[in-house]
Amino acid sequence: AGIRRATIEQLKGGEPAHNAALMRDLLGGSPGPLRDVVLLNSAASLIVAGRATSLRQGAELAARSIDSGAARGVLERLIAATNSKAA
Repeated sequence: AGIRRATIEQLKGGEPAHNAALMRDLLGGSPGPLRDVVLLNSAASLIVAGRATSLRQGAELAARSIDSGAARGVLERLIAATNSKAA
């Protein structure tokens, strides 16, 4: 599925604001080890959900969701809903 090996250091998060920026970059289409891990995990989830029959197909579906902006839209709606409930 085009996934490359990564070190723990490449995948390690940090402070909440830093992690949020990483997630926004990832959902904006930035390539790299974080995207690879998200694609692999998403692929496995899509297989379990019956939406994909292989890791390759699942990773391709996940990549399309990210690259089209659909995944970012879901995150933005979740943020808006969470913020409106907290207010």
